[in-house]
Amino acid sequence: MTIAEQSLRRATEESQGSHTVLLVRDGVETLDDVGISDLPEAIRKAARRKGFVWVQLVDPDEKLVTEARQTLGIHPVAAADVVSGRQQPKVQQFADHLFVLLWNIVEQESSDIALAQTFLYMGDGWLLTVQRAEEGQPTDLTALVEESPTELRDSPMAAAYVIMAAIVDGYAKAAADVETALVELEEQVFNDSTTEDHKRIYRVRKSVGRIDRAVSSIAAALRESTDHLEAMTVGHDHVVPYLHDLLDDAAGTAALISDQSRALDAILSSHESNVAARQNKDMRTISAFAALLALPTLIAGLYGMNFKNIPLVQWQYGWVVIAAALVTIDIIIYLMFKRRRWL
Repeated sequence: MTIAEQSLRRATEESQGSHTVLLVRDGVETLDDVGISDLPEAIRKAARRKGFVWVQLVDPDEKLVTEARQTLGIHPVAAADVVSGRQQPKVQQFADHLFVLLWNIVEQESSDIALAQTFLYMGDGWLLTVQRAEEGQPTDLTALVEESPTELRDSPMAAAYVIMAAIVDGYAKAAADVETALVELEEQVFNDSTTEDHKRIYRVRKSVGRIDRAVSSIAAALRESTDHLEAMTVGHDHVVPYLHDLLDDAAGTAALISDQSRALDAILSSHESNVAARQNKDMRTISAFAALLALPTLIAGLYGMNFKNIPLVQWQYGWVVIAAALVTIDIIIYLMFKRRRWL
């Protein structure tokens, strides 16, 4: 195969997404010679070796999703979510498999939070994960499972727990970063000597909104589907405490981010009040200076008229008296505004 043909083949594969088939037992073994159509036989062989088959799809096209769905017997409704665009995080139980959809946080060069989608399909002896990473790089799920304890690599539900726990942990870390930002913003907003960074306030507000949408939905879905999750652990009861811990972590993070959202609303309200107060102060200062200039301008305008019978015009020291009067009047006006804190 020529270099040009290799480049064309690689570009075609990338445009259609990618898939990897893994055998999970004590460790994770890549099955390079197993395609989507070979999965039923691979699942039977994995069962004899007391393992399970894990299929990873990354940004697959509709054709690859359909092939995987038909081969694994996934319900068309569950598979349709992969190709229909962003869906709400949820948990669905079907006759032969369990479907979980989560939004996960992906790393970006900027400080903004980006969300991707991770789809988990769990069946008897197999696990299918689909990653949609429109922004940033997809998470290395294989590394997560490889680094997990051996007891969390003995079933599809155990490996799925590792992935879900990592996603929920990502929410918790993001919430911790938000908490740090909130403390700093509160110091700015409630400190008269500091001008708060309004761009950062709105940036944190956007991050909180994204985290809240992601974690609150999946926390509610996991809580309502506890029985379905536990049903997938039959024969692997040691996974149940981990699942309960996952539910508690998701619920706790959802409650925390909800509290942070209310705290940020208070910060935003205080910021808007501070802006209005500063604008009022600026307007008072401008008005005070306008008043200081208004009276001298009026008097100078009167004495600039071409009339002879204006007081003090014919006296050689009249301008001294007028200048002294202007200064005195401005000092009085200045002191009045200063006492009222307009200046």
